[in-house]
Order: sequence, then structure tokens, then C-alpha cells
Amino acid sequence: MQSQIDTQNATPFAGAAAVVRASQDFAILHGSLAPAGCVIRLDGFTTEAFDGRARVFESAGDALAAVHAGRIRDCDIVIIRHEGDMAYRADDIGDIGAALEGAGIERVTIITDGHIGACSGSVIGQVAPSASARGPIAYVNDDDIIHIDIAERRIDILADIDMRRAAKVQKPGQKTFGAGALEKYARMVTSVTRDGSF
Repeated sequence: MQSQIDTQNATPFAGAAAVVRASQDFAILHGSLAPAGCVIRLDGFTTEAFDGRARVFESAGDALAAVHAGRIRDCDIVIIRHEGDMAYRADDIGDIGAALEGAGIERVTIITDGHIGACSGSVIGQVAPSASARGPIAYVNDDDIIHIDIAERRIDILADIDMRRAAKVQKPGQKTFGAGALEKYARMVTSVTRDGSF
């Protein structure tokens, strides 16, 4: 059966340009902090390469409390771990960004093993392997220097993570969600780097 579609006069898909632009808003970085990669929102950064001191938190709620308490300074790098395979609260990350802006704290980068969704600002998410999978993010300490080079697509920690892991200086924790479907989901879901499959 012959096609009835008029290919000569057909107009291109109107959303194609938007799709291309959207794909250019994100990039994948690799390095000693994220051997399996992480996602960066390019439009949230004005500097291509920089260093910052880590401020480490075990949850987005702890990081938000630190912002409100005035414990985050300009140019800090806020590390939020254990938000990866077993949690999906991108809105919490967005709340931290809004709190930083409201407090007039500038040039702060948020790095998390959780999803970043539609969060705006200087945000890097889905760091893999996650903390629960004993990835390098599980062994970051306060005041460690994090080096980010967007042009080279690199994200590195200037510390010997292998030594910390071998010495078991820090044992990654694991969140629990009580009984019910959420706990079952948390135990079954895998890393985003493995398509989040069961």
C-alpha cells in the first residue's frame, strides 16, 4: 500500500530544536569522585574549572539545616550522600539551592548521589557509584578538596579514597524506610548506572 504522507511539503517536528537544546544543558563528568559518571547541569556554572572544600551531609535535610544555621560559606562544595539508589527527593535538593540564594551565599556547588530532577543552580547529581554502593562519595570528609573541570568533563577528589576504603575509616550507612512497599523497593532497586532496573 502506497503511503499517503506528503513528504515534500511536510513541516519538521516543532519540538526538535527544544530537544537538542535540552540535551545541551547537561553533561556527564567522570573522575575519582565519580568513576561511573555523574550528571551536571551546565547552565548552573559560570566557571569551567575550580576547586572547593567539601561540606559533607548524610541527607538533604541535614544540609538544609546547615544552610539555615549559617554553616555553609561561599565557594563550599556541599556533598549530600545516601540520596542515590534508595531515595528520590530531587525537591529537597531544590530547597537547598533556594535557601542558599535566599541567604546570599554564592558559588556553592551541590554534589549528590541522588537525582537532581529540574533543580536549578550549581548542581551535580547521580554520582555513581553511590554511597550505598561504597562509591568514593561514601568516603569524602569535611575539608577534602574537590576539583571540577567542566571543559575536561572531570570531577576529582584530592584524597586517597582507596586507602580510606581499605582501612574502613568510614563505613557507608544504609537508609531504611520501615515496613511496606517503599522498603521493598529500596532493597530491590539498583544504581542509575545500571538503568535502575530490578
